[in-house]
Amino acid sequence: MSEMKKKPRKKSGLSYSKNDSFENLEAVQKLALSRKGKDDEINPDISVYLKAEELKGKLCGLYDDKNNKNSNKVNFMGSVKVDGVPLNIEVGEEAKTNTDDDRIT
Repeated sequence: MSEMKKKPRKKSGLSYSKNDSFENLEAVQKLALSRKGKDDEINPDISVYLKAEELKGKLCGLYDDKNNKNSNKVNFMGSVKVDGVPLNIEVGEEAKTNTDDDRIT
C-alpha cells in the first residue's frame, strides 16, 4: 500500500483518499466472509469478496493498462508489390518516402 497516494482527493466537498477506499474494501471483504445464510450458518459471499479484491488491485495499479507492456496493438502488413516491384513502406514519426512527391495518391 505504500504506492497509494496519501493525498486525499476532494469530491463534493468531502475528503477521500485511496487509503480510505482500500480500507472500505477490506471492510466489505470481512462482511462478505462473515455473511450468514439461513439458520444463522456462515455463508460467505465469495463473489463480493473477489470483486472487492479486484478493486483493491486496481487501486494499487496491478491491473493498470499503463503497466501492461502487452497492451500495445501493432498491425502488420505483408510486403506490397506494384507491377512486380516491392514497395518499401516505413511508418512512424521518422518515416521516409522513396520519392520526392509526398502526396498520397
